[in-house]
Amino acid sequence: MNSSYYAMRKEFCYALLNSKHIIMNVNIAPETGHFYITPTGFLVYARNYFSAATNWITDGKYSPVPYFLFCRSIELGFKAFILAKGEKLNFVKNKIGHNLEYALEKAISYSLEDFVSITPEEKKQIQKANAYYNDKGFEYFNIKNLFDKINLPDIEILGKYSEKLLRDIEHFILSNA
Repeated sequence: MNSSYYAMRKEFCYALLNSKHIIMNVNIAPETGHFYITPTGFLVYARNYFSAATNWITDGKYSPVPYFLFCRSIELGFKAFILAKGEKLNFVKNKIGHNLEYALEKAISYSLEDFVSITPEEKKQIQKANAYYNDKGFEYFNIKNLFDKINLPDIEILGKYSEKLLRDIEHFILSNA
């Protein structure tokens, strides 16, 4: 594989991560090789969900929307990492699903903590979030959620962990595309 291929691959991945819209005229002369964009795509989507969550404007009342957005960002961050470690897309889609605890467990088994730490409190909040998120509790209206604020995860911790996760795995994802 020649160095221009790797340079183009790296440039494309960085453009994908750092641009709202990508318009490119590219002529591709296929060579034998492997260009695995899926983890980068997952990371891009994770960052989009994170951005939407951080830009959410609240009136002070409970809304499931920022919880959902941070959870989806974390889910896709874990999945991007797992995919970059060589797991198959079918596995993250069908086996992990939307289960944040299982995604975290799987990411840790692939040495996630070599890239980003997770405190016991962050892990606890992800577990609390998963009780709602994995059951679609942040997607479908449920009157219980309006009154059960004690069991909701701490949104500040979810947001800070999402930011840390995406920042700290980015280089690894891009270098393994």
